[in-house]
Amino acid sequence: MESNISNAFSLLAIGMVTVFIVLLLVVLCGSLLIKLVNKYAPEPIKKVKLIKPLISNKEIAVMTAVVDHITLGKGKIESIEKL
Repeated sequence: MESNISNAFSLLAIGMVTVFIVLLLVVLCGSLLIKLVNKYAPEPIKKVKLIKPLISNKEIAVMTAVVDHITLGKGKIESIEKL
């Protein structure tokens, strides 16, 4: 009986150490891979295109006045999207 318990604890210890080592290797390899990719393959620079606004300033002023009138000065336009 004593032999079975000691064998079980030794197998438990060996298994836990093995799992710890494998997980440590996974974390180290992952962080190394991330560092290498960030160093040698940087994110491409995106070109910014200037977009002509689809809504004129006059139309924005009218919409703002309407929202202000309807909400009694409590409303605010956060974004305008053309559907």
